[in-house]
Amino acid sequence: MRTQQYMQVESIVVKYETLASNTEAVKKTENSFTDFFVPNDCMRLMFMDQLIGRIYQLRAGTSANPDVVKEYSEAASFYIKGLLLEDEEQFLVDNFDSFVDYAFDHSNTVVTLGQRFDKPSEWSCLVPYLLDHSSRKVFIAHSDDGREFVGLKDCDLTVEGGFENAVIRALACSQSIHAYKEQNSVQFWGDLEDGLFDAVVIDVSSGLGDRLSLEECFNACCRIVRNGGEILFCLSRKAVMSEESATLRYYASCERTLQEIIQLPSGNVLLHFVKKEHDTFCVCDATHLARRSNERVVDVEAFLKEIRMADMPERDKHPIIRRYSYDILNEGVLLPAYYLYFPEIGVPFSKFVKIESNPVLSDECVSEEKVVTINHLSTTFTKSSFTVVELPNINSDRLRRYYRVNGPAVVLAVSEQDIAIGYTTECTSFLVPYNLYVLKPQAGIDTRYLASKLLSQSVRDQLIRLVYGKGISAKLVSNWSNFVLTELHSEEKQQTFIQETILRDFATQESYAAMQEKGFKHAIRLRKHALSQNISAFDSLFGSLEYCMKEHKGHLKAEDQLSPVSPMTVGEAISILRSDLDIICNRVTHLTDDQNWGACEAIEPQQFIENYEQEHRGTDFRFIHPWMDGSETNCFEKDIFDKATGKLLFHQGESMNAAWFPKKALQQVFDNIVSNAREHGFTDKSRNDYAIQSSWTTDGLNMLIKVSNNGIPLSADLDTDLVLEYGYTTALNQKGHGGIGGGEIAEIMHRYGGKVDVVSTPDKEFTVTYVLTIPLASIY
Repeated sequence: MRTQQYMQVESIVVKYETLASNTEAVKKTENSFTDFFVPNDCMRLMFMDQLIGRIYQLRAGTSANPDVVKEYSEAASFYIKGLLLEDEEQFLVDNFDSFVDYAFDHSNTVVTLGQRFDKPSEWSCLVPYLLDHSSRKVFIAHSDDGREFVGLKDCDLTVEGGFENAVIRALACSQSIHAYKEQNSVQFWGDLEDGLFDAVVIDVSSGLGDRLSLEECFNACCRIVRNGGEILFCLSRKAVMSEESATLRYYASCERTLQEIIQLPSGNVLLHFVKKEHDTFCVCDATHLARRSNERVVDVEAFLKEIRMADMPERDKHPIIRRYSYDILNEGVLLPAYYLYFPEIGVPFSKFVKIESNPVLSDECVSEEKVVTINHLSTTFTKSSFTVVELPNINSDRLRRYYRVNGPAVVLAVSEQDIAIGYTTECTSFLVPYNLYVLKPQAGIDTRYLASKLLSQSVRDQLIRLVYGKGISAKLVSNWSNFVLTELHSEEKQQTFIQETILRDFATQESYAAMQEKGFKHAIRLRKHALSQNISAFDSLFGSLEYCMKEHKGHLKAEDQLSPVSPMTVGEAISILRSDLDIICNRVTHLTDDQNWGACEAIEPQQFIENYEQEHRGTDFRFIHPWMDGSETNCFEKDIFDKATGKLLFHQGESMNAAWFPKKALQQVFDNIVSNAREHGFTDKSRNDYAIQSSWTTDGLNMLIKVSNNGIPLSADLDTDLVLEYGYTTALNQKGHGGIGGGEIAEIMHRYGGKVDVVSTPDKEFTVTYVLTIPLASIY
């Protein structure tokens, strides 16, 4: 909170930073930095750390903690005395709590390697509201600069990681604090007595490494907390849904000690245990309760507001927080979304489908066998049918795992954003990659009905909420078919449901086609208008030449002046006419030709981006990307072999992450994006820092390529979808633009199974981002 004291602290700190940055010693250190060299006195530039070290020693005096003094000794040695008045230094000492708030909010975060646990930085602000205030002895596995105990009263704190900054915060809050350093013991935290603490605060969302299992860690927490005590235990979405947390989930179900489940903005899950039996438990979906200023931190005010609104009618349709009877707790799914959003009535998929679970190695297959890949799947029902004979043959030169399937069957792929399916009604054998799911309909269930059911909004939403893992590692939670519920129709009504799905698909496609046609007609009108302007200018200049020729009795020289009132020469006029004729020819071509972009191919994104940047460097901007050229690669640097069998998985130079798209089309998309940025974003000629940043990732179904620029932001009242309509962009002469830049991007992406979104972030460095969603190339 920005109190008066906080703002006064800010002004004093800014004064010190400004004066210090203007000293000769600091300027010399700044100038000695290079891409490969960091000067020995780099702490001279860490003004905030200098102030923290100085003010802490003044406040703590002779009782200063030696660990803190050691941590900040180097920075404090560069503190420049005399820049602040004695009264200003004393103000920081007297208002030490406000100074610590400001200092830790603005200090440079340094990631410390070798720590066993994560900082609870995303949710530390919730701790004072979640813990019972009767908790006196609190163990903190890794402190978030002490934020987790701000607001707690009269606590005896024991801190393992992040101890030094926690000491500074404890001094500001008048809390007692001790360091924990584990002694050699066979048992994890074996030197801590059973039931020693009232509460434990721990974050293991990044994992625990090989030396410690999640089960061992949780058991240790339970052991050192007294009966009736509390455990705040944060783990990743992947961990809470995988077999890794099976023991923890079983404990929560049997011991009935789980009080709250909170899903955080990052997707991580915070579990609040209280070691006593409960009749109820509470769930909270806080995924959309992030601070505007920092999307990685929960907004406490929004969180408390949702608690107050939990039972109000406004939250009946879109609940955020709910309390449930402990009897309905499902140990298989400790996710708030499962309890808040899943239907309570319906038939589980396990009742009417069989899921294939017995893989075979490619060595056990014959070369004539057919393989369905992710490229044969679709998010649209009417595009998801495949014929086995048209599938590619198995690639037998490397080891892969498949399911051998006898149709009819439905193939399912999942990611945290969407699902895709493919189906066949043929009674034919084919292979399905091991990372996909095969669903066989039981008697009385039409294969097409099963496929259309999977793509229904309710089932799709349930499946997405049960996915964990990133990229090609995305998978559904174990026994997912027991958790996903749907209405099961009679055989007669199944056909009706299929027809309704087909009609909806056609209506959607028809609507999109109508929108494209409308936009294309508008673009044609714009081009015709531009063409008529070119022809009019051409005609006018040609008329001037005719007048000049008459004046010179039919004999023209290049140096002749075009007319008495124009300094233009005949040679210059002919050059302009030649240029105008090229533009006219180009526009006529665009009016009449349908561009052939070529066939889809596997595109390795990193190399594509690097090559494009090399070939399209501009003088008014620069290209940047988050990886280092040459040292970071998306391709395997050597042959990769399966550990279990010793057989080849990937050849040197191959990639697990490639897009499936025509390369010429993707180059045109990049041309249009860059052209739009230069024409509409890079308009301030006084700036010399314009940049276009490209990055890529995968979500399991698609390649996501982001192209951002740091130019002028889009207008606040502009609908970003408008940028993708034909005719919105108006630079008619640039390559790739032609007045249809955004519309052409959308049309190309849609044609080859992708899409594009424009994201406006005016408050960030990169203000406009094009997000290209492109199908993944299969590795099978």
